[in-house]
Amino acid sequence: MREIEYYNKAKSYLLSFDQVTAEMLEDHINEWQIRKPETIKDLFTAFLVHAQNRQGMPNSIGNIQNLSKLLFGFDHIKVAKAYGDWAVLFDAIKSSSYQPPGRMVKNNNKSHWVIYCKAIISIAQFLSAYKNMGEFRQFVDGFLTNEQSKLALPLLLSEEIFGFGFALACDFLKENVSPEFIKPDTHINDIAQGLGITTSSRNYQIFKDVEAYCARINVTPYAVDKVFWLVGSGNFYLSGVKVNSSKHEFISSIKG
Repeated sequence: MREIEYYNKAKSYLLSFDQVTAEMLEDHINEWQIRKPETIKDLFTAFLVHAQNRQGMPNSIGNIQNLSKLLFGFDHIKVAKAYGDWAVLFDAIKSSSYQPPGRMVKNNNKSHWVIYCKAIISIAQFLSAYKNMGEFRQFVDGFLTNEQSKLALPLLLSEEIFGFGFALACDFLKENVSPEFIKPDTHINDIAQGLGITTSSRNYQIFKDVEAYCARINVTPYAVDKVFWLVGSGNFYLSGVKVNSSKHEFISSIKG
């Protein structure tokens, strides 16, 4: 079977469910186009939303719009200048009129608020090198010249942004910056391994192997990622539809 058929078969598998339409599937495949930040303020906000992407944290932090005044309307340069350290930001939030849903315990390194304040400061400091989206896009484009340099960008973000591991950095880039990235999560990894696209269990190598597969079939990594993820999760979140899909059933049908 030609490798392109893995992707096409995955789309056909999803469309075999009565609740799923071709339009729904295309909406998810092309979602990145409507998610792209238009301004550097939008980008900073997107980073802040993604920094909460761990179990239970959104319930502790609450709506980040409540932090707008403290974060100068999400002006990353002002945030970086005003709060030189996460603890200063933590104290500012705790003494403000905002009462978050989660407890703020400063001497607990596992506290969601401690982790989040550290993330906010590191994001603001990282972005402070860029005044607008044009400058940031130019920075990103420098990494998209080949597969090796592309891999370096999520590695860089995972070092620069507190709490961003490699997979979360890939997810942020995929959803907010460029469709040229995939996120090696449990669904992508299982399907890629099951189909023989990769033989590795390491996120780093899986990223490389799936990206190489996308290049071979001439389909954007975002599209492959989204289709495989939908096979694994069955969650058409944009349409409010959940189907009883099975990645193991899909893999077996391909192998069979």
